[in-house]
Amino acid sequence: MNRILELNPYERTVRVEPGVLNGELKKYLKKYGLFYPPDPASYAFSTIGGNVATGAGGPRGLKYGTTKDYVLALEVGLPGGKLLKTGPHTLKGVVPYNLTPLFIGSEGTLGVILEIVLKVLPLPEKRALFVLSLPSEIQALEIINELLQKGITPSSAEFIDKTSLKACEESINQLKAELKINFPLESMLFIEIDGKSLEVLEDLNFLEKYFQENSLIFIKSEIESEIENLWEIRRNLSPSLKKLASKKKADDIVLPRSKMVDFLKFLRELENNFPLFISAFGHAGDGNFHVNLLYEEEEAAKKVREIILKKVIELNGTISGEHGVGYLKRSYIKWELDPLQLEIMKRIKAIFDPKGLLNPQIKLP
Repeated sequence: MNRILELNPYERTVRVEPGVLNGELKKYLKKYGLFYPPDPASYAFSTIGGNVATGAGGPRGLKYGTTKDYVLALEVGLPGGKLLKTGPHTLKGVVPYNLTPLFIGSEGTLGVILEIVLKVLPLPEKRALFVLSLPSEIQALEIINELLQKGITPSSAEFIDKTSLKACEESINQLKAELKINFPLESMLFIEIDGKSLEVLEDLNFLEKYFQENSLIFIKSEIESEIENLWEIRRNLSPSLKKLASKKKADDIVLPRSKMVDFLKFLRELENNFPLFISAFGHAGDGNFHVNLLYEEEEAAKKVREIILKKVIELNGTISGEHGVGYLKRSYIKWELDPLQLEIMKRIKAIFDPKGLLNPQIKLP
């Protein structure tokens, strides 16, 4: 189930099977001057079907949105063998109820995805990347908010916190030596811009001037291969975290951007009071932190995780932005959803899967 079935460059749509790798689709589309924006860090080995099932996002979510913004229609296998087509292959269509979004993020609980019709976009003419090295975590988050208020919308605004930096010391020390950084490095910020060449040039000049006026240390790259090499620091971050402890609990929470600074301060207080590390990196441009607890003591980690998830809900956030609920988090969703929401979700599942055969231990409590 890993075939690219049909590309329609005139309509800018592509029809694929669920086993197609995100990275393979990107390579294929590039030959036609097109691209599929959602880019999870795992894009080289995650499938489009998996991306749809979890509602995957990625660094480009700030400007381009996530998987849900690109799925036009699905063919889904239901229990008993019936095939359901969820909508037309056109950019508009209101004849049926819009069932497509029900399956995005449904984690295999409603049906088996067999085919996916995606909207694709013209490949940006130009990309440029700034990597900032900062003496403060808070400063990095404040920079993101300030740039957005000034009308700059990067394609990506990725944040790496000080705990995460401890896990990739080797590559970071090399970078510090190259940049002659003589202060304790507490965070990094990746800001990428893309689009038409003239638009990128205008934003490039604005950003470079802004960073210089604020005495910020940064690397700038406009060369594709260099940009990809710099992004590897961010993509390799999650596997590097195992250096900090033998066990890990991972969550991807989303907050209103205005609450990011308060939340990060809250995490640091917890880290100081419990025997574990708390890593909080990710897509700070759209308020999405990947919060990882690195620990040895199971009870302490479970307690801290519950404190964090309750705080997220208190701040009007959500306890999962793009990684799904799965088995391990499903007992917590009743903290976020009211009884009516849960009841409607259960009724929807019963319509598609009356015998409860599809991933019965996933998502719903």
